[in-house]
Amino acid sequence: MALQFSPVNTDILITFVLLHVAFPGVLWSMTRAPEVTLGASLLLYLMVQVFSWHVPAWPTGELYFNPFAWQFLFVIGAWYSCQCSPWLQAVIQSRILLAFAITYVALSLVIALSWQFKSLDWFLPEQVAKLIYPIDKSHMAPLRLLHFLALAICASRLTSPAWRGPIRLLVVAMIRCGENSLVTYCLGVLLAFLGHVILVEMSASFAMQLAVSIGGIIVIVIAATLWAWEARLDRRGPKLF
Repeated sequence: MALQFSPVNTDILITFVLLHVAFPGVLWSMTRAPEVTLGASLLLYLMVQVFSWHVPAWPTGELYFNPFAWQFLFVIGAWYSCQCSPWLQAVIQSRILLAFAITYVALSLVIALSWQFKSLDWFLPEQVAKLIYPIDKSHMAPLRLLHFLALAICASRLTSPAWRGPIRLLVVAMIRCGENSLVTYCLGVLLAFLGHVILVEMSASFAMQLAVSIGGIIVIVIAATLWAWEARLDRRGPKLF
């Protein structure tokens, strides 16, 4: 009840709760002074990076997903939805910004692959590695924040709301998972454990890893779709008796 117990694989739920409890106040502030709210959120995020502010929790001593850092993503989303100014749209539509975002995502992919494939070690000199590591996830290191923003820019610029055919089904599947994020997450925790058991006890080959990943995604999409369908049936109208 005090949100101090954060077991492995479920610790993000505590951050989820804290951010949603605080969000009504953030939204109220955002509708009145969006720039001030975003600035205050950025300042809090910077304090985490400089002074390592965190929320204490057991057993690691702090919440793994630090709400003082991850709140910045929530506020960025709220600020973007409230801002309709021409200058913001002009910045997002900039070709230079899009080129930077694509380059950043591509470089990030190569760096992530180098963790598994030693043949890519040459791509990241030791001097550069010392500058960027550790890319902290708990406190959402600036490089992780930039990676998210780069992905968001690529998605907003390179996707079309009028897609048809198979790609449309993929987009709808992602939307359904987003609409039921909590259900998707909870099911994902169980499927992750099941997948780990399969890979450890049966086989950890590339083919098996691919099958486990695809199978898990399919199960999550089906569950999210059924949940959305059931929710729509419940909201058709009030039931007085």
